[in-house]
Amino acid sequence: MSLLLDDIINLAIDGSQPLPDILRKCLLLGYELKNQQLKNWANQELNGYRSRKDVPAYRIISAVARGNFVGPFHAQYNGHVIPSVVLEEKHRESAERVYLVQSVSAYADILKQRNDKSSGFLTFNWDPNMVGYYQEKLMQGGFICHAAWQEIPVSALAEMLDTIRNRTLNMALQIKDELGTSYTNLRKIEPGETETKIQSIIFQNTGGNTTVALGQASVDASQHHTVIAIGDRKALDRVLTDAGLDKQDLDALTDAIQADGEKPGNKIGEWIKKNASKVLSGGVKVGTHIGQEILTAWIKTHYGI
Repeated sequence: MSLLLDDIINLAIDGSQPLPDILRKCLLLGYELKNQQLKNWANQELNGYRSRKDVPAYRIISAVARGNFVGPFHAQYNGHVIPSVVLEEKHRESAERVYLVQSVSAYADILKQRNDKSSGFLTFNWDPNMVGYYQEKLMQGGFICHAAWQEIPVSALAEMLDTIRNRTLNMALQIKDELGTSYTNLRKIEPGETETKIQSIIFQNTGGNTTVALGQASVDASQHHTVIAIGDRKALDRVLTDAGLDKQDLDALTDAIQADGEKPGNKIGEWIKKNASKVLSGGVKVGTHIGQEILTAWIKTHYGI
């Protein structure tokens, strides 16, 4: 198994090699390292994600919604854009983004069947129940929506697959760099600083990053996609609970917030340092350094910083 990292690196560099083959090597690497995060990620990329709440950020694509409408005297509007603002808030994602939940082989097959991978669009049909619910609510003048869908450019699909290939390459290169020439037997890595660094590398490269945007954060905590709105303590508590913290930790955060006031200060900083080592992803601890980064990002998002 001394050549396993080199195999992943060489396969990832060679753009002609099938991505599923590279991910199977990553799955084997996960077993060699006894790393549950890597095993979970490789299996989900190979077999598909169970639901969109499990999908990492790089598989979430901005998309527009369109519909076909028919009206009086057989007047028709086909491919008419459906703005998300006309939908109820709980349905607006159906006009804003697409969650790519299928296996990499399914998307690779779609691209294989297309001669030009940089042009054209892929469509994702609305659930018929959604179409029925909104058929008379989207356009005035007696027009009825009889079909609706979302669409993304084909190039976004190619970009997503390249992102996965690049992540596997970066991960293997960073692990090899961390181990140097000492990775003759990956199974002999002892618990300690090296193991923690490897866990951090895997976490960062398999979708375990925290993306912070103004007003909200898209968070992949234990591979659950959660939105933290400014000042929404319940949402923050849900994320922290999913990440392995308990009620006592949340109560301590409440005390720290009250002590620091309107902005994070020393008390919250101390709370982050104390709890960073508890943060989990995929049931596996991510290490103190990464845990501090994640907790800090969530707290800043809660404050709107």
